[in-house]
Amino acid sequence: MHSSPADERVFCPDCHRATEVVLDHATGDTICTECALVLDAHYVDEGSEWRTFSDDGGGDDRDPSRVGSTGDPFLDAKLSTGITYAKKPAAAAGAGDNSKSLPRMSVPFDDGSASDRALVDAFRGISDMADRLGLVATIRDHAKETFKKLDDAKGCPRGRNRDAVYAACLYIACRNLGMPRTYKELASVTAEGAAARKDIGKMTLHIKKLLGEEDGQVMDIGVVRASDYLRRFCSRLGLGNQEVRDAGEAVRRLEEGLDVRRNPESIAAAIIYMVVQRAGAGRTVKDVSVATGVAEGTIKEAHKDLTPHAQMLFG
Repeated sequence: MHSSPADERVFCPDCHRATEVVLDHATGDTICTECALVLDAHYVDEGSEWRTFSDDGGGDDRDPSRVGSTGDPFLDAKLSTGITYAKKPAAAAGAGDNSKSLPRMSVPFDDGSASDRALVDAFRGISDMADRLGLVATIRDHAKETFKKLDDAKGCPRGRNRDAVYAACLYIACRNLGMPRTYKELASVTAEGAAARKDIGKMTLHIKKLLGEEDGQVMDIGVVRASDYLRRFCSRLGLGNQEVRDAGEAVRRLEEGLDVRRNPESIAAAIIYMVVQRAGAGRTVKDVSVATGVAEGTIKEAHKDLTPHAQMLFG
């Protein structure tokens, strides 16, 4: 039950005077606090609807969880009411007036146009990919914003693999926010799997060029370094704090003192492989490959390039 405000009193016919009352939210009854007479039944709360309550009384500390899905700041969609008429059943064609179809009222989601419907589908696809990759909401929203800009510029290819477009938007968002993911990681959450890596790369270049034309240059999505991947790769491999520190220091020295012409993820994987070898952690090149997504042969080649510099990297 929930007490009414102290200055809100209701006349009770049994008490023959105005008394304080309480409202039972479970039954909707207004009850006199002195004689327990039900003064009003089926009270209707004119306030906002809520999905859940933290207590049965529905007090001031109830969970602020509104009914319905949350709005999307990238959409201008609105709700509207439409009336449709069902077709008359064939069996009742010869019947009387009662056989006429009755109008049916529905409340569809009015997304305005085919373009808006495409945006809704795209945002749903981007959100699903982001959830499967464990990406934070800021990356997801940045990817949505990138897709909307692409759609506004009429630069979204029609009839192409939509997953590659969504993944490319996520790739750019990850790069811009300093939390890069590899093409292989992004391809893993598409319908085509690893085969989508090339399409994602092409779409990334297309988006960079198209959205950068406004400034007369290719859109800058930042520079990826081996250190950007290192901690995440080490965590997947289950390395201890000391191994993570050693790998981080080695990558820092490499980036400051060496010019290795290899992909940053390959360098990170090779450094990690060198660390586990030196620590005798019992990890094989295959284990490192599974954790990093870099091919075993690529790790071995990068390891061969870095071995002559081991003293400088690890002291």
